[in-house]
Amino acid sequence: MLKSRYSLATSALALLLALTSKSSSAFTPSSIVRPKSFIKMSTSEETKNDNVSQTEDTSRDKVMTFSYDMSLEPKYEKPTYPGTGNGQSGESGEYDVIVIGSGMGGLACGALSAKYGDKVMVLESHIKCGGSAHTFSRIHEGEKYSFEVGPSIFEGLDRPSLNPLRMIFDILEEEMPVKTYTGLGYWTPEGYWRFPIGSKSAFEDLLLEQADDGPKAVQEWNALRARLKTLGGSTTAVSLLNLRQDAGFLATTAGSLPFVLTHPDVFLDLNLTFDSLHKTVDEIVTDPFLRNFIDTMCIFCGFPAKGAMTAHMLYILERFFEESACYSVPIGGTCALGDTLVRGLEKFGGKIQLNAHVDEIIVENGRATGVRLKNGSVLKAKKAVVSNATPFDTVKMLGTKQELPDGVKTWKDELGKLPRHGAIMHLFVAIDAEGLDLSHIDDPAQLVIQDWGRSMQDSQNLCSFFIPSLLDKTLCPEGKHVIHVYSSGGEPYE
Repeated sequence: MLKSRYSLATSALALLLALTSKSSSAFTPSSIVRPKSFIKMSTSEETKNDNVSQTEDTSRDKVMTFSYDMSLEPKYEKPTYPGTGNGQSGESGEYDVIVIGSGMGGLACGALSAKYGDKVMVLESHIKCGGSAHTFSRIHEGEKYSFEVGPSIFEGLDRPSLNPLRMIFDILEEEMPVKTYTGLGYWTPEGYWRFPIGSKSAFEDLLLEQADDGPKAVQEWNALRARLKTLGGSTTAVSLLNLRQDAGFLATTAGSLPFVLTHPDVFLDLNLTFDSLHKTVDEIVTDPFLRNFIDTMCIFCGFPAKGAMTAHMLYILERFFEESACYSVPIGGTCALGDTLVRGLEKFGGKIQLNAHVDEIIVENGRATGVRLKNGSVLKAKKAVVSNATPFDTVKMLGTKQELPDGVKTWKDELGKLPRHGAIMHLFVAIDAEGLDLSHIDDPAQLVIQDWGRSMQDSQNLCSFFIPSLLDKTLCPEGKHVIHVYSSGGEPYE
């Protein structure tokens, strides 16, 4: 299966090179692309893992998620990979808030808590912060090449906007330099086309050009936006940062009262917020091209329209067609996201400790009171321990010997029923672009779709390649380019 994933990534690169020149050369960092060692699980004949059967139906309407039986997971020590640290750092201390993990959520929590007066410690197992917003480098023939690991398509980071991350930067009074671009390239069975962000009229022109019935597609698109307009307007009245899952939302969303009073029909649509978008799309949109486009926009949230919450699409419907909207490339790589949050954290007195692996969350009298590190050090928390680790890793930190509150016990027991998505294969490549004419490549971000009839989550069907060095010249030497290719992998490793 790994080989089949390579074929799509290779096709994407071949597509790029075919567009440029047959004489260009490329290298793949030898330590980057390699299959992970698999651990064979021993199970009884009575225990059957049905993950493979869940991938047999790869049709367009299939929502491909995988529910794993946690009892089948092998019990093994999480491996330490070269260059990531051994997790042995960290000293004992007492804080108001301890945050486990320095991904975007962990750093945002830590930085905001510090701004509002808490004594904060963020603990990170890795030697770099940022989680998936991560950049790594390789030296080739004495020259440095930097590669993106995780997210690559950002909107709303160039100026104050509804993007929650940009909102946090503004609250922390931190700046992050970016370069901008205004389109997303699509390579589809019908050929190449470009989604023009930041222009309602340009998108309607695209529909007129590409759809089977252009005027009808425009009409259906405007009808969909009109159907969700009131609900979408609530995203401007209530910041996403104000949403929470407890009774406190009454206080944090009070600022939306004027909007609610003038738009009482928003209550009629609240049930749509967390419902699958496809239900609304199926009522309004029939044009195949428009339905395909909506699916590709939703897939950035992890699902096509069938399976994606309507809330995910509201931001796109509202924001992507404003005249000021554009995509952003963080200068220096996506690591700049984490670095910006760390600056905010430290500016307000918060601390971050890298290479400090948390072995255990300490629970006393029904509440988390601290953590025990891999090196044995204990850190106490007066107010809270916040985990930005995965739910599966967080459960392991709770251990099996501590007395846990009933709610936490239930959460642990039900965790194995959570859906997990198939894998994604990443390929990092640098090319010699000396003499290549790249003037016809308008945008760093390009998507390849092989078959609209198959699920967007199906292995090899969707491939993205990102060339940040088209805009950010700090990532590699002059005359070279770095490319991040990633492909959906719907099959389980079994």
